[in-house]
Amino acid sequence: MKIHLQADYKTHNGFCPIYAPDGQLMSVEMLTHFTHAAANVSIPQEILTPQLNDQQRLRLMQDKINIIARHHDFFIQHNVNVAINIDIALAKTILESDLLLKKMRLLNCVELGISENFPGLKAGDANHYLLGLREGFSLSLNNYGAGQATSKAIFDDLFYRIKLDKSFIHRGIRRLSFQPFIGAILEHIKPHCQEVVVQGIDNFADLQTVRPFAFDGIQGAIFINEPEETLTRLLEAPYHLLEPAI
Repeated sequence: MKIHLQADYKTHNGFCPIYAPDGQLMSVEMLTHFTHAAANVSIPQEILTPQLNDQQRLRLMQDKINIIARHHDFFIQHNVNVAINIDIALAKTILESDLLLKKMRLLNCVELGISENFPGLKAGDANHYLLGLREGFSLSLNNYGAGQATSKAIFDDLFYRIKLDKSFIHRGIRRLSFQPFIGAILEHIKPHCQEVVVQGIDNFADLQTVRPFAFDGIQGAIFINEPEETLTRLLEAPYHLLEPAI
């Protein structure tokens, strides 16, 4: 897909895995980057999306849905959800397009991910955008602990999956207070969602640090992302998770 702003950009999609502690693939996060047509520059979706017009945002979502539809049997067969990250602009695009909504609801593996800076998140289920999305899709909170929202949306049970913010994990994982602090967080949020995922696990030492905790999923640079063409490779359990915990 090509998008023209002040220059031409081409979209590239990949899949970032979330693994259960036993190595089973449980979910993938669909990541979109834009590359500049005339320069070796890659721009994440969250930076460029606010600059798109309504038609371009609709095309972007349709492109993602078409990719998921091509692999829908794979996702259903292996019980793998596909998270699409959205901001308020994309939320409006989804809710205002009957055709897009219809196509998305046919793909019951689709999960919508939002961040703590989503407008009105503090209102919880009084936010009509969140409530409208929640009626049709599983929602995930991408960066709990980033410090930009209260816990009301958590306590309103809006989210199927809550993912701890990777910067939050990076700041705390070497501290002596990490173990009791993470234990308290899990006790705080686990009753209000189906799964809690720890993000930012980028090396074997950090993996060993978090393995004793009751996380449902693990995500980070220690695991390899795959493009659409090699998606099935993600089914192979990472050898890091097959090693016994130290």
